[in-house]
Formats: sequence, structure tokens, C-alpha cells
Amino acid sequence: MIKKPEGYDQAQAYTGEFVSLPAGCYVCVIKQVSQTETQNHRPQLAVLFDIAEGDQKGFFQRQYDNARKTGTDVKWKGVHKQIMDGSSLPFFKGLMTSIEKSNPGYTFQWGVEGNERTLVGKKFGAVMGREEFLTQKGERRFATKVVQIRSLDGLKEAEVPEDKLLTDADIAEWNRTHMPVQPAPAADPSLAADGFMNIPDGIDEELPFM
Repeated sequence: MIKKPEGYDQAQAYTGEFVSLPAGCYVCVIKQVSQTETQNHRPQLAVLFDIAEGDQKGFFQRQYDNARKTGTDVKWKGVHKQIMDGSSLPFFKGLMTSIEKSNPGYTFQWGVEGNERTLVGKKFGAVMGREEFLTQKGERRFATKVVQIRSLDGLKEAEVPEDKLLTDADIAEWNRTHMPVQPAPAADPSLAADGFMNIPDGIDEELPFM
């Protein structure tokens, strides 16, 4: 007789299919940092990170290693992008302040060539929540995203957000942008079978692990 192990109902099932990180409060470690630009040419910091402690430690590294073995979707998934100016400046300062507070003795040196490399290996706290989305095939899945950046001490008081579910309007919009465009009648009957698929705008490709 096989008895159900303790914690079985709460455990995540690894079946070789798509697996997302559970929502939660995580201690993270920075793997790589680069300064980029948004599509509107605003300065942006791209932080590649992994889970540093707990049951999910090394989650994104394992995900990346598995993707390399299969040769599909080989991208580092633990990415947080933060715009650095304008209305986003307080959030950028919050990110940098949280990193400094989480790493005793560390102070970021502004205006120094290569100073972004000093962030590698530093820890920070991340409150991560799940957001439901539709795949290209219309399948409902969850993506886990950073909701808040905190210091490690501030992480102790953080609350895990509830799942953000798709609305009827979201589904209707997906259907609108993914429905094939019907070709107009062609003057030449031999061209009547030709048509084009409507491709949605605004697709933001994930930053590959470099």
C-alpha cells in the first residue's frame, strides 16, 4: 500500500511540461545587469536574477539548463526590467536602495565605468505574483512576475498577491488579434487562396541570457 507523502497536495508536479514559479516572497541574487532602452528610447535597467534561497533555489538556472538540452526557447526567464527616468524614477531608486540595504557594506558608485558589474552577485527581495495569459494556441497559463522589489528585511512583512486572472475583455482582445484575416476576393482566381495571418503589435521579446 502506498501512502500519500506529507505535503503531496501542496507540491508542484514536474511532468516535463511547462512549469511556472509559484507566487511568493523570494530572496534573489543578481546574475547579470545591462543598461538598455525601451521602444520609446527611455533608459532601462535589465536585471537577470535567480532564486537564491529556499525550495525554489536555482529555479531559473534549472529552467535554462533544461531548455538548452531540448533546444527550445533557450532564454533566461528570470528578468526584471526597470525604467530609470521620469515617472519611473522612484521605482528605480527603490530597486537600487533595496539592493544596497540587502547587502551590508555595499554602496553603488554612480558614474563609474563598468559600475553595473558590481551589482552581480548582490541579493534583493522580490514579491512575485502569478498572472494568467493565453498562449499563441489559446491555452490558459500562468506567468510569475515581480510585483514589488524590497530589501531582505522588508521582505519579511510582504504579502503574496492573489493571482491576476484573465477577464472576458482580455479573452475577447486575444480573439480579435489572433483571428486570421480573411483575404479579399482576388481578380485572378488562381490567387484567391492566398492570405495573410494578422500578427499582433507590441510583442516584447524576452532578454536572452548572455
